[in-house]
Amino acid sequence: MNEIKLRPGEEFVYNGIRFICLDVIDGNYLAITADCLCEKRFNDNYNDGCNNWKTSTLRRFLNEDVLEEHFDAKHLIKQTSDLTADNGDKAYGTCEDYITLLTCDQYRKYRDYVPLFEECMWTLTPWRCDTGYADHVRDVNPAGAIYFSNAHGSGGLAPVCLFNSNNLTLRRQAQLIPAE
Repeated sequence: MNEIKLRPGEEFVYNGIRFICLDVIDGNYLAITADCLCEKRFNDNYNDGCNNWKTSTLRRFLNEDVLEEHFDAKHLIKQTSDLTADNGDKAYGTCEDYITLLTCDQYRKYRDYVPLFEECMWTLTPWRCDTGYADHVRDVNPAGAIYFSNAHGSGGLAPVCLFNSNNLTLRRQAQLIPAE
C-alpha cells in the first residue's frame, strides 16, 4: 500500500481511537481525540495547588492507565507542556508526558481543528497559582469559549499525543499502524 502523510484537520484511527491531526511537528503528528474519552475530575484532591497538572490525578490516569491500555509508548514522543497560569504566573513550570491535554494557548492556535463536546473539555492551564485561587483550571465549554472550573469537578477528557512517524505508517484506510 502507498504511504500517505497527514495534514492538519485530517482524521485517523489509532488502536480503535479516532484522532484529529492538529499539526505536523518535525514530521510527527500532534493529534487530539475526535471524541471525548470520558469525564473525569482534574484532581481528586481538593486543596490549594490541586490545579497543577504536574501533580493532578488526571495526569497520572492518562500516563499510566490510558497509556498502558491503549498505546505503545514507542509510537509516541514525549511532549513538554507549559504550565503557565492564565494570569501569567509561571510557578508550576513545565512537565513532560506521552499523553497530555491542550493548553489554552494551544487551543487558540488549533481551534479550527479541535472538536467541541457536549461537556466542557479540560485544558491543563491553571487559572491562577496563588494561594486561595489555586483550585481552578481553564476548560473549553460546548460553545468553544474558554472558561474555568473547579479542579475537583468533572470535565471532558480529550487526550493529546505526539505520534512518532518513524515508528508508524499511515495507510489509505486512515489508520496509524506500526511501521513494517
